[in-house]
Amino acid sequence: MRFLFLIKKELLHFLRNKGLLVFVIYLFTGDIYIAANGIDLSLKNAKFYAVDYDMSFQSRELVSKMIKPWFDFKGYLINEKLADDFLISDKGVGVLVIPQDFSSGLKRGVFNIAIYLNGADASTGYLFAGYASDIMVDYYLENLPRKKKLAKVFTESRILYNENTLTKNFLGLSELFSVITLLVLILPASSIIREKDEGNIEMILISPLSLKRLVVAKLIAMSIVILLGSFIAVNVVLKMGLSVPVRGSIGLFLLLTLGYIFTTMGLSLLIASISENMLQVSQLAILFLLPILFLSGSWTPYESMPLIFQKMTYLSPLKYYLDAGYAVILKGLGFKFVAFDILMMFFMGLPLFVIGTYFLMKKL
Repeated sequence: MRFLFLIKKELLHFLRNKGLLVFVIYLFTGDIYIAANGIDLSLKNAKFYAVDYDMSFQSRELVSKMIKPWFDFKGYLINEKLADDFLISDKGVGVLVIPQDFSSGLKRGVFNIAIYLNGADASTGYLFAGYASDIMVDYYLENLPRKKKLAKVFTESRILYNENTLTKNFLGLSELFSVITLLVLILPASSIIREKDEGNIEMILISPLSLKRLVVAKLIAMSIVILLGSFIAVNVVLKMGLSVPVRGSIGLFLLLTLGYIFTTMGLSLLIASISENMLQVSQLAILFLLPILFLSGSWTPYESMPLIFQKMTYLSPLKYYLDAGYAVILKGLGFKFVAFDILMMFFMGLPLFVIGTYFLMKKL
């Protein structure tokens, strides 16, 4: 019973800390909503111009195929010098340069077009080039001379689990996982450091209450806070606010989250053992957070990383939590499909927890 009162005390301490309470509420609500809607990985309303030296029906027809919502045609330019000026002043993402013999060359099966891109925003420029190239290839194949007609291959993609390829589905969940990681690193460590700042450690040492019980109570209380925040984030922000389809079991997702909390909490105990104040807690939390995020695959696809970093991703507990979380929420898979990820999180978390507890007890 005394132990339950300890947990209640820690929860009340958390609720009375208005700044920390507002911070946690914002991370589980506003931060996730803004991150999901503030970034779009698809091409939208990309401004572009055209330099058309041919001014034929075919050249104008090609430009007319680049329509909204992907492209935003702003008009024709007189020459290529103006194209450079417009791109330098960031008035557009790209400029199409259509040669004078475009229509006549098209009749002979020749297709020459230049695309000038604004490389200041490399990702948007890459998307613009990809989208425009697809349109041009289709137009070329449609207008090939009859004697040069090629067999056109039609491909039909079937997208599962995110049929409309909405980036908010991925980004909302990804931000939730990042928020959970940040809070698991900060909350337990800050709760322990608060006792040191207020001088309560000495009082605990001469009281019947053991330090180990106090630490465990703090860990349980902060885990409850994170689990409650995760539950609200999934059901209110993701499901209701962002219309992300939650196909799997919320209970299984919370079980995954609990396993991830245990895995990462050892790092939080290690941070608490090193830190002397809250400033050091926040600095060390960022120091641990960035490698975990970079190596998880949430920011950079696994295949795009150098080989050495691809191997190092298996050392990031967030990688397993991401894989299992996406599988449960978006795919609706059951326990047997994520059992391996849970097992890996446990095996990674156990030594971290033991090491963190050892150094913390030694420091206190």
